[in-house]
Amino acid sequence: MYSGSKDKIFNGANDNASGTTAMLTLAKYFSQKNDNARTIIFCAFAGEELGLMGSGVFVNHVKPENIIAVINIEMIGVSTFGRKKAFYITGSDYSNFSSIFKENLNYSGFSIIAEPPLSKQLFERSDNYSFAIMGIPAHTIMCSDDDDNCYHRPCDEIERIDIGNMTQIIKAIAIGSRSLIMANDSPINLPKKK
Repeated sequence: MYSGSKDKIFNGANDNASGTTAMLTLAKYFSQKNDNARTIIFCAFAGEELGLMGSGVFVNHVKPENIIAVINIEMIGVSTFGRKKAFYITGSDYSNFSSIFKENLNYSGFSIIAEPPLSKQLFERSDNYSFAIMGIPAHTIMCSDDDDNCYHRPCDEIERIDIGNMTQIIKAIAIGSRSLIMANDSPINLPKKK
């Protein structure tokens, strides 16, 4: 607990109400658009911090060969890297998912920036990993990480969220995933680097 603050509630506006908001917004957008060539499943998982519990159970009830890609969304409400309309994709060396997104976002004004050092293990610490270990190209889109001053603290409040930029990131996810949804692209896992 943080003894200097009266507020003891961890509201989690950035981690991860921002990702949940993005998922719900994208579900509404794609359901209204209703032109997808592939089935899209929208899921919110519980127990990530307890060892990827929700996603770990879910992945045992699906056939990995039926899943083309997984897009996990985390902490997109605050950009701790000082760039608007920019995000990073975790584990970008594990598949060509990031390349597909970059191609789809070409000339859109959005940027995919380099992910933080692999030593932070962001790829392995989020719900995408439950799918990745089953051989599915699965990555997380993020704008901040655990270096954020309010990460897992009571100060992770709605007032900190950059709603305008978060809205732009959600638009970028819709654009970046377009060729996946329309069955024009299928990401493939890349050989592990030694």
